[in-house]
Amino acid sequence: MRSGLSTRILLVTLAITLSLMVAVIAGVLSWAADGSVPRAVLYGGGAFVVWMTLSVSLCSALGLLDGSGGGDDT
Repeated sequence: MRSGLSTRILLVTLAITLSLMVAVIAGVLSWAADGSVPRAVLYGGGAFVVWMTLSVSLCSALGLLDGSGGGDDT
């Protein structure tokens, strides 16, 4: 596997992991605030989508996902 491709896979995996962590924290805090499980799931899902979008957008803006700044593609 090429170095640039493995770097992009690692960055996307990191973005997914961080998004899951943010989603769990948001869901638990929402559940602790009002005790509604469906609302906690919705808050967690919304937090996942927002954080994942932010992470991928930031990596793309920095050129880390298109191969121009993510390492050597040889």
